[in-house]
Amino acid sequence: MNDIILKMTGISKKFFGVPVLKDTMLEVRKGEVHVLLGENGAGKSTLIKILSGAYRRETGSVVLNGEELPAMSPKEVIDKGISVIYQEFNLNPHVSIWENIFMGKEYTSRGIIDQRKSRAEAQKYMDLIGLGCDPDTLVGNLSVAQKQMVEISKAISMDVKILVLDEPTASITDKETERLFKIIRELKAKGIGIIYISHRMGELFEIGDRCTVMRDGEYVDTVELKETSVEELTRMMVGRSVNFNRFENTFLDVHKQVLKVEDLCYKNLLKNISFSLNKGEILGMSGLVGSGRTELAKCIIGAYTKSSGRVFLNEKDISRTDICRSIEEGIVYLSEDRKDEGLVLMHSLKDNISLPNLKLFGKFALSKTKIDDTANQSVEKLLIKTHSINTAVKNLSGGNQQKVVIAKWLLTNAQIFIFDEPTRGIDVGARDEIYQIMGKLVGEGKSIIMISSDIPEIQKMCDRVLVLNNGEITADVKNTTDLTQEKILSYALMGGK
Repeated sequence: MNDIILKMTGISKKFFGVPVLKDTMLEVRKGEVHVLLGENGAGKSTLIKILSGAYRRETGSVVLNGEELPAMSPKEVIDKGISVIYQEFNLNPHVSIWENIFMGKEYTSRGIIDQRKSRAEAQKYMDLIGLGCDPDTLVGNLSVAQKQMVEISKAISMDVKILVLDEPTASITDKETERLFKIIRELKAKGIGIIYISHRMGELFEIGDRCTVMRDGEYVDTVELKETSVEELTRMMVGRSVNFNRFENTFLDVHKQVLKVEDLCYKNLLKNISFSLNKGEILGMSGLVGSGRTELAKCIIGAYTKSSGRVFLNEKDISRTDICRSIEEGIVYLSEDRKDEGLVLMHSLKDNISLPNLKLFGKFALSKTKIDDTANQSVEKLLIKTHSINTAVKNLSGGNQQKVVIAKWLLTNAQIFIFDEPTRGIDVGARDEIYQIMGKLVGEGKSIIMISSDIPEIQKMCDRVLVLNNGEITADVKNTTDLTQEKILSYALMGGK
């Protein structure tokens, strides 16, 4: 078809002799939002990095507007009109918006940067997408959504033809998402081809036109989104059906209380928080960003020093605990920020699993054999996709990184697991595997606190739901079929009023 603006065919790539892309393809039309879908580790990021010039393809061709592109540097690719906006923004936080937009392509007059023209041109592009800031504002002072808009302004300032958005809604609010979708539709109307990568299935049908599915580095199919369903896309992604039904917890013992929090306060962020957790229970914790959920979890484990209040574990007062003692007592926390707080990215999978558990591997000298055997058992038990236990965890997909975090805490024989946003940035197949792990944990008599911004996830997995608003518990309710998303959101916004 003559409206094809980008055509990638026969793309293959290996790392250390291991194929990560195998004869895959992608076609994008002018003025369409083309969703690129696949599990973590399916090869999406590698394909996009080949498109952007960050990686070199070993076989295949890339054709843009009928012109076959040779292997090019990232700068040359940008000059051709292909821009990628990653989850981690490529911006300098210490300089202004206008300087970021025109970095490397500054307007000059007699060898000196023309600041007046640069500001005026930056304002023009900012106005196009509705970024209502002063061009002199430091990027470091912007919100995540505003930084995203600076990236889009930078892209359209370079006469972009293909714009790649990688998980663009992962860290922004629903209102900011609506604004982003409005911008995407405006760019689409200008004939720009947009490649949209996201694991949030609902939004794909709202913003997307067509969808290409990848699995294990291979092309599966391209479908019209209006002609398919979540179930069909999931089957193509993972090669199997995924259970979307509510988790039936038969292991809950309401007569055995394992954790009790009384009148916990922390600065001005938490106010008289009181709740309990039962044996075998999955307790959901919902609320908006800034409601105090993570602060509460970190006060319980001793990472933050609470202002007042008490915490009891099996009726034992552990109010004056710290992180090390919490782990010894059997409470572990799986951070929402697994890359900075949950893992040592430069170290191997086996190092990350063994680090909190060194006592298990020798008293005076560590047993390398025991460490290797334990890591291999964890890989097998949790179905971690990796080429080797010596692989640096930075090279694993998000879902597999999360499994490594779970694996290291399973070895501590903890009784209470606090999962903070456990499936953020994880595809539907990996989510299902995380849910199955949670089910096995409660089956073994463990208890779980599950902090999540994904309300359907809370409804699917939890026995009871706490909702926080501005540092206070506004609801402590059983998760029945009467507990709708609207009710939970009402508690989160206005305390249910």
